[in-house]
Amino acid sequence: MKRSSVVTSTDVALLRALARERSLVGASRRLGITRDRAVYRVARLARAFGGPVVESARGGAGHGETVLTPLGDRIVRGGFGSVELLDSRPVTPLALPNLLRGTYHRAPSPEVRLARGLRLRVAFPADDHAPVTVLLDPEAIVVARERFASSARNVLSGRVESLRRGPGELDVTLAVRCSGTLLRVAMTEEPVRELRLRPGVPVTLYVKATALRRVEEAPAR
Repeated sequence: MKRSSVVTSTDVALLRALARERSLVGASRRLGITRDRAVYRVARLARAFGGPVVESARGGAGHGETVLTPLGDRIVRGGFGSVELLDSRPVTPLALPNLLRGTYHRAPSPEVRLARGLRLRVAFPADDHAPVTVLLDPEAIVVARERFASSARNVLSGRVESLRRGPGELDVTLAVRCSGTLLRVAMTEEPVRELRLRPGVPVTLYVKATALRRVEEAPAR
């Protein structure tokens, strides 16, 4: 198995954050991902490296914490290259990012306008009316059945078009269509069940402006 297909920069940052925070909630908040995605990532690493990288421990007055196992601590101190994948098991690849092309507009606030009227607020600068390509991480999208108060600059109405389940409970990819644009959303099985998500169900997506990153595409040959 290629290590590059298992480990990402987010995984590295997550374990380092857990070493400091000793809490999945705190570590995921520091990284700007949901706790659900943090659980998914540590489970993938456990499958990849053949053992748990974190464990739950009881603290004082009934408070729990999440700490690194000796394996997780070894990875943080020595890097992922210090651990062989001898007892590893296959893992499901992460969902492909959303690659979106549109036009940048500065006013009334920075946004990228996509085809069919979809507008996405962004936090990066660009020339006014310039064509841009942005990446949206499927893990950065929050799904809800109803609207709620949020600091996310992008609140999108859509409808679930399809669900793709991986081999375990920790890998579900939704395809949600918003104003004609298809977005991939990465989730785990538990919230899919709780929200009763299935094709045809209307949903609301929440996306922070900082989750949209501008990328330069290689010229076609």
